[in-house]
Amino acid sequence: MLTLFHDFTSAASAVAVARVQRLADEGSTVEFAGFEAVGIDAVLPPTLDVLAAVDRLAAEAKCEGVILRRPTALPPTALAHVVATVAETAGLAASWRQLCYLAFWRDGSDISDRQVLSALARRAGLPSDDVTAALSDRLLLAAIRRRTAAHRRNGIGGVPTILAQRTLVPGLLPEADLRALAGL
Repeated sequence: MLTLFHDFTSAASAVAVARVQRLADEGSTVEFAGFEAVGIDAVLPPTLDVLAAVDRLAAEAKCEGVILRRPTALPPTALAHVVATVAETAGLAASWRQLCYLAFWRDGSDISDRQVLSALARRAGLPSDDVTAALSDRLLLAAIRRRTAAHRRNGIGGVPTILAQRTLVPGLLPEADLRALAGL
């Protein structure tokens, strides 16, 4: 089994998620673990390394059907990962991930804004009452942050990262390498 640690504001994660989702759609056993890479509850300007990653990965992303627009801001992603827990329970996690990545990278949406997240959740088919409750649940938000801290203690330093056979490897791998890791 492969576990992909990803975050919505990582260009490399956007590409890795598209590749690993393809394996999942083909029946491979994979897991997606949201990981709040920055961990600061503030909107930040994009850093030079983020902009360089967008430029470096644009063509590769396009081949995966992912549009990478240069972001004007990097919002915190904890609340998007909170909604992901609702999506997982509803069996709509793949739909949620796809919409969240599209909203941020293609549309420039502020995925830290509760109204934006609620609208995206409706589009993904998530139960509105469950999303509203989750976005208001301070304990769920704290659990997301504790989970990220636990992953950091276990060696996840950034995203995308893959856990395969108890080994952490960079997550932005060619599809052939992903297939080999998945045992395909």
